[in-house]
Amino acid sequence: MSDPYGIIDLAALKQPAGGAGATAAGEPSAHEVPVTEQGLEQLIADSQQIPTLLLVTSGRVPEGADYLAALRRGVDAKGGALRLAVVDADTQQRVAAALRVQQLPTLLLLLKGQLQPIVDSVLPEAEIEGLMNQVVEVARQQGMELPEGEGEAEQAEAPEEPLPPLLAEAYEAIERGDLDAAVAAYRKQLQESPADAEAKAGLATVELMRRTQGADLAAARQAAADAPADLEAQMLVADLDMLGGHVEDAFTRLLDLLRGADQETKDAVRTRLLDLFEVAGADDPRVGPARKRLANLLY
Repeated sequence: MSDPYGIIDLAALKQPAGGAGATAAGEPSAHEVPVTEQGLEQLIADSQQIPTLLLVTSGRVPEGADYLAALRRGVDAKGGALRLAVVDADTQQRVAAALRVQQLPTLLLLLKGQLQPIVDSVLPEAEIEGLMNQVVEVARQQGMELPEGEGEAEQAEAPEEPLPPLLAEAYEAIERGDLDAAVAAYRKQLQESPADAEAKAGLATVELMRRTQGADLAAARQAAADAPADLEAQMLVADLDMLGGHVEDAFTRLLDLLRGADQETKDAVRTRLLDLFEVAGADDPRVGPARKRLANLLY
């Protein structure tokens, strides 16, 4: 494979080597599995039923033990809705090589047999819960039936106001994988209630999912690298970054397109950024600076 984040190449792992290693960071999570060459194929198969965060790390990584401990706490709080798989790059060198990891630590998502990058550095603990919520939500939107975590269970016990019929219709459409129907329901809701923030965010999120449906991350990144002036190629990578939780990368890629751009490009990039701002939410600390930079570049 030429890209580090394509589907795992099991052909590179035909010959077994060594046993599993462990990176010390306290007690393993109850929802954690060590990764070995022999167990890698089963790990991929299991990802059809449960989303798996795949951490490639080493005892040599500064803050690595604290990072692993934070991930374990986050996974435990989800009560089995996702799991953590840990690759010790020192003892499982062939696995790390097959994953084409470029630096340690690297965190990836294994979902339905597909591998997607999340971050190749230590993720701040304050961002871990949000990441895991996002992973669980994406998995559920793809049809996985997952248990509720501790926080979700507490929320479920609280009485909730019934959803407006069109929002309920949109959620049902998402659950059955009909993104077109979800978009139509959200648009109808906004026709009736133009200021409905939940409908705006929902519409932007579903349209993001629809734009990236079936997209190959490796191919998209290569196309964008080969054609830096190709607006559609750059916007697709920004969408994929957003879907993968790389919010700042998505914003930066689009904002960089505005330097010296013609009016048509500016309009397209502005529209896409406003959609992604809705996906991130007004409370996201990255949205404010990006909005300010957008205004400076446009005006």
